[in-house]
Amino acid sequence: MRITLLLLTILFLAQTIKAQDSDNLSFDGNIRYALTTVGNDNGFEDGVSAIRTRLGAKYIISPTQSFRVRAVATFSEEFEAAKFTLRADGSGLNLGSISFDEFYYRINKDDLDIKIGRFVHTISVLSNAKRSLMRFQGANVANHWSDGIYAKKTLENGWYTEFIGEYQTRNHTTYPYQGNLDFGNNEHNITSYLAIENRERDSKNIIQKGVGLFLAPNAYRNGSDYTSYLAFTSRIALDFPQPELLRNGSIRIAGELGQNLSTDFEDGTIAIASVGINNFADQHEFMVEFATTDTEWLLANAYARGGKEIELRYRYFITKNLNFDTRYRVRHFNETGRPNVHGAFFRLNYSF
Repeated sequence: MRITLLLLTILFLAQTIKAQDSDNLSFDGNIRYALTTVGNDNGFEDGVSAIRTRLGAKYIISPTQSFRVRAVATFSEEFEAAKFTLRADGSGLNLGSISFDEFYYRINKDDLDIKIGRFVHTISVLSNAKRSLMRFQGANVANHWSDGIYAKKTLENGWYTEFIGEYQTRNHTTYPYQGNLDFGNNEHNITSYLAIENRERDSKNIIQKGVGLFLAPNAYRNGSDYTSYLAFTSRIALDFPQPELLRNGSIRIAGELGQNLSTDFEDGTIAIASVGINNFADQHEFMVEFATTDTEWLLANAYARGGKEIELRYRYFITKNLNFDTRYRVRHFNETGRPNVHGAFFRLNYSF
């Protein structure tokens, strides 16, 4: 009941603010409710519900310049006392916290896009799940951001290159890195990501192809010493139109491959493959995904280290702005004696 009341209150306030749009100033946002549960081969535990709400504003300074700010808050079913913070709570934004996940100045010209400040940028593969083996993204109701600079340069024939330079302080990283990538050696840390990508459909129905490099200097713990974490990423997605059979939908196949170049090859690989029905009848999406992740791939909290997993996901678009999706996943770990982990969620999303 309290969650329903909160959702309705946020929705009313959002629509009231949205009505204030003008030529130079506009508002947007989204509300997400998620019910998550985990278990093992013997059954599931009780589910945990949470709400994430985001409200953003954009002010157009000139045809090529703008400023954007967005506030974000997360609450669990216990409704903790709200706390405002400007820094990450260790690895993103904790439940019960309010912060800004966007606060940046933007220059956007014909072939160059630059953001300076705090921003959210998702490097995703174009599967139905829209996630990736890479960082710069949240999962479920998780929140994160990047403090630094983003630059995108348009090249020829649909290609573009992008760069992210990010500053993080120790103990206040904005993303849940895993294992030995703990940034524990320096009070001040900088990471960078450089990629080249193409998201235009070609004659073979490839709608995405790209590669990238991620570097975290002196942040990767190896015994008592620290070294740099260098990782290679790659992704590809194919989309086969079948307008008569799938009622304007398509068959979508996607794959990703990543490698930690700072460790032994057999310890640092991640491979992901998915196939699904995309946008069937303009309303339905379904996919099955397979993933295997070695213990030293430390950039993706969406996938468990040292194991294999299979996931089924379905999304239904009720309207253009309202959809829900549900997921069932089983993780099998390579470690002897470690039980399988089953996970499921129901998630409702509304954007305005």
